[in-house]
Amino acid sequence: MYLKLIIPFLLLFIVTGCENPAEQDNSKLLISFRNKSAYQLNNLIVSDKGIGNLPVNFSSRYFGFDDFRFDSGLPDENASAVVNGKVYTNYRRGYWCGTEKITVTSGKYIINIEIVDTTLFLSCENSPTIDHP
Repeated sequence: MYLKLIIPFLLLFIVTGCENPAEQDNSKLLISFRNKSAYQLNNLIVSDKGIGNLPVNFSSRYFGFDDFRFDSGLPDENASAVVNGKVYTNYRRGYWCGTEKITVTSGKYIINIEIVDTTLFLSCENSPTIDHP
């Protein structure tokens, strides 16, 4: 009986690892990553920050960033992950223009990660926008 209660908590600990919640409180900018692909993302790195392994349909804890760039509402930072032994990236982003670029230094965002062909595609559920006069 007790094993049925303990096993889910142990699995959660193994998947998410030992986190330091105090680290999150020091940053004005917090971002969580959600794996919306059909594959486990191993060794996920976003904007030179190691996020770790992210199972299908799981979200990471919130990570603190100093700043994070967006273009036309889409995350504009480099990302990479190992999927089935191959490295997938989003390095060839080719957005239409650069007039909607914005760098945020505060806020709380959720970024979804999908795989299109062999490329990581990042989108934000609550993207920041540029205020036009």
